[in-house]
Amino acid sequence: MRIFILLACLASTCSENYCPPIWQKPTMTQVNETGSILLGEDEFSGCECRAFPASYSFCYGRLNCRTFPRNITISTKTFWLKASRIPEIKPGDLTILTHLEALTIEGNYNLTRILAGSFLHMKKLQKLCISFNANLKILEAGCFDGLTSLRHLLLVKNAFTKVAQITPVLVNLPKLRKLDLSENQFSTIDNSDFAVLGNSYLYELNMILCQIENIEAQAFTHLRNLTVLRLGENSLNISSLAKALDGTTLKSLNLYSIGLKKNNSRLLLDAIAKTNISFLSLAKNQFEVIKSDTFPLMPKIQTLDLQEVLALNITSNAFVGFPNLKTLLLSGNRLNSIPDGVLLEKLSCFEVKQNSGNVNNKHSYFSLFGEKFNHMKNLLQLDLSFNIIQALYNSSFTGLENLRILGLKSATIHRISNGTFSNLSKLVFLNLENNPFVVNHPLTLESGIFDGLDNLEVLLLGGCGIKFVTNAFKSLKNLVHLGLERNKLMILPNFEGLVKLQTLDLSQNNIKPWFEPIFATNTHLRDVNLGGNKITYLTPAMVRDLNRLFSLELSENPFTCDCSFAWDDPKIMKLIENEITLCFFPDSTTGLTIKEFLSEKPDCHNLLIFILPTVFVFLLISSFVVVLYYFRWHLRYWLFLTRLHLSRNHKIRHRDTPQGHVNYLYDAFVSYSSEDRNFVIRLVTMLENYPPYIKLCVYERDFEVGTMISENVLESVAKSRKTLLLISNSYAKSQWCRWESQIAEHHRLFFQDENGQYVDDSLILIKLGPVNETYMTPTLKYLLKTRIYLQWDEDEKKQKVFWEKLRTALAPPGEINENTYL
Repeated sequence: MRIFILLACLASTCSENYCPPIWQKPTMTQVNETGSILLGEDEFSGCECRAFPASYSFCYGRLNCRTFPRNITISTKTFWLKASRIPEIKPGDLTILTHLEALTIEGNYNLTRILAGSFLHMKKLQKLCISFNANLKILEAGCFDGLTSLRHLLLVKNAFTKVAQITPVLVNLPKLRKLDLSENQFSTIDNSDFAVLGNSYLYELNMILCQIENIEAQAFTHLRNLTVLRLGENSLNISSLAKALDGTTLKSLNLYSIGLKKNNSRLLLDAIAKTNISFLSLAKNQFEVIKSDTFPLMPKIQTLDLQEVLALNITSNAFVGFPNLKTLLLSGNRLNSIPDGVLLEKLSCFEVKQNSGNVNNKHSYFSLFGEKFNHMKNLLQLDLSFNIIQALYNSSFTGLENLRILGLKSATIHRISNGTFSNLSKLVFLNLENNPFVVNHPLTLESGIFDGLDNLEVLLLGGCGIKFVTNAFKSLKNLVHLGLERNKLMILPNFEGLVKLQTLDLSQNNIKPWFEPIFATNTHLRDVNLGGNKITYLTPAMVRDLNRLFSLELSENPFTCDCSFAWDDPKIMKLIENEITLCFFPDSTTGLTIKEFLSEKPDCHNLLIFILPTVFVFLLISSFVVVLYYFRWHLRYWLFLTRLHLSRNHKIRHRDTPQGHVNYLYDAFVSYSSEDRNFVIRLVTMLENYPPYIKLCVYERDFEVGTMISENVLESVAKSRKTLLLISNSYAKSQWCRWESQIAEHHRLFFQDENGQYVDDSLILIKLGPVNETYMTPTLKYLLKTRIYLQWDEDEKKQKVFWEKLRTALAPPGEINENTYL
C-alpha cells in the first residue's frame, strides 16, 4: 500500500502543461502486482493473457503470439498488447475488444502496417497508443475510421519519416485533442503537413526528439485550435522556428534542450513576445548570466521555466520584462542563494530546487539569511528542496503570510529554530522529508517546532531519523495526513491533539506491539500504514485501534503464527486480505500468509493438553536440580550424619573395599585466624617440605578465587583426612573461626579409617598461648576439655617434640618417618 498525495492546480497560475500543486485530501491506493489473474493462452492467437481485474489486462508472447486474441474474455476497459509477432492490424482483429476505453499496442517488432477498417467498431475508445513498433510505417487510409470518441492518440517512436504519412488518416477523428508524434524521424515539417487537419479540434501536439532541423513558416497555422506545442530536444534552426510561430494560436510552448544560448536567443524571444504564449519552457538551454537585456518585454508570459539552464548569476532587474509573471521555475541551476532579482511581488509559485552553487565547491551552502520574502505577499507555493540549507531561523519565511505549500525535502536541514513557521498561518502542506534536523536533539522531535501552523493539513516527516516525539503535534488541530515513515520510532507518539487526522504513514520504523489504545481520540482516522516494523502480534488494544479503519497495511512485519495467535478479527482480516502479510515464526509457518495460516491453524486445544503438563514437569525437575546443586554441601552433611547414626546402631554394613587415605586431596585442613598467619607460614614450611610430606589446605593459598568462602570451607573439610584447629585468642574472637570449628566438629567428628571403622581421631587441636575464657564458645570449651591437644611453646627444645608429635598425628598410616627435622 502506498500513500499518494493528490495535487490539484491553482486556478490563477495554472498553464496548459504546468500546474503548481496544492494539497487535496490524500488517499491510499493499493496495487498488488502479484494479484494478477491468468486468463490463459489463446489457442487461436498463441498469446498468453493476464489481468488485474481492477485496472487492466494484457497479452504477450514474442514467439507464438501472431494475431490478436479471440477466445479470451477481456473484461477490463484497458488493454495492452506487448512483444508479439503480429505483422499487421486488420479488420476483425479487435472483435472482442470493442468495449475498451484505452488500448496500447507497443513493442511489436514485426508490426509494419495498419489496414483500413481495423478500428471500425471501437466507438468507446478514448485513448489509443501505438508506439515503440520499430517497423511500423504504413497507415492505410481509413485505418482509424470508427474511433468517434478518440481524444488522445500516441504514435511514439515508430518508423515514420514524414508527417504526411500520418496526418491524412486523422481526418475522421472528430474528437481528437492530443497527438503525440515524438521520437519519430522527421527532419523537416512542411507547410502542408498539417493542412488536412485545418478543421480539427487538436489543441496539443508533441514532437519531442524527432530530429527536426527546419520548420517552414506556415507549418502550424493550419491548426487553428493548437494551444500546446512541445518541440524539445530537437536541433532546430532558430530563425525558421521564429518565423513558424508567427500567426499561431499557441498559449504554451516547450523548447527545452534545443541548443538555445543566451547570445542567439533574442530573435526567437522577440517572436515569442508577439504571440499569446503564456507558458514558456526554456529548460536545459544555456543562460548562465541573466540580465535585464536577456529577455524582451513579455507581458503575456505567466509561467517561465528556466530549469537546468546553468544559471549562476541573476541581476536585480533580470525579470523586469515579465510584469505578469506568476510562476518561475529555477531548479537545477548553480545559485547559492535566492537572488533579489527573482523576488517578484506578483509571483504565486516559485521553485528553486537542487541548486548547487559553485560547481568547484562541493560544500557550497544555499543561504536563506535575512528577510528575503518581505514583499512576496502573493506567494502561494515555495519549493526549496534538495538544497544545502543547513538551518532555518525565525526570520527565514518572514513576509509569506499567504504561503500554502512549502517544500523542504532533502534540504540538509540540521536545525529548525522554534518559531520558524510561526507566521505561516495559512500553510496547508509542509514537506520536511529526509532532513536530519533531530540529530542534535537526541533523535527527538521536540514540542514547539510546529507552533503557528494552525491550518496545516499535510505534514511529511519521512526519513528524518526521529526516535522520540515529545508532544510536537499539539498545535496541529487541522492535520489530515501525517507521514512518519522511514524513521526510528519504537514507541508511538501522542496523537491526541490530531482530531482531524485521516491518514497516517508509520511504515519502515521499529514499532513494536502496544498495550494501551493509541488512536482513541482520532475518530476520523481511516488509513494507517504499519508495514515494515517489528510487530510480532496484535494486542487487544491494537485490534481496537485498527479494526475501525478503511485501509490498513501490515506487510513486512515478523508475525508469530502459533497457538498464541488471537487477533484474527474479521474486520482486520478483511482489511489485509489483498496484501501479502506473511508469518515469520516459527519455522513451520514461515512463508505462509496470515490467511493461509488461519485456514491451516492446528488444534491448539489438544496441543495445549500435551504441552502444558510437559512444561510443568520440566520446570519442576529443573527447579529440583537447581535446589540440589545449591544445597549440595548441606545434603552431604545430612547424609553423613544419617550414615553415622545407622552405623552406630549396626544398621548398615561396612563396605567391602576399605576407604584408604589416598582418596583424600589433602592430609589436613588448617583452620586459623589471619592474625596467626606467621605461625601458619612456619607450619606449612615444616610439614610440606620435610618427610613425611604433609599436604595442607590453607585458605589464603588453596581456595578458588571468586567462589563463596563458606562453600570452599565445606568442600575443603570434606576433601581432607584431618582438620587442624590453631586455637588462639584471635581465633576465639573470630566469627569465621568459630563457624569453622563447628563445621570441623560436626562434619568430621567420626572418621572412617581404611578398615571402614568410624574413629574419633580426625580433629587435631593446637593451642597457641592463653585464650580468654570470655571469647570461648561452648564448642571450643568442649573440644579443649575432651581432647588432648598440642601446646605451642617458645622453648626450642620443646618445639622439637611438638613437631614430632604433630607429624605423627598428621602422617598417613604406614608413612610415618622416625627421623624428624626441625
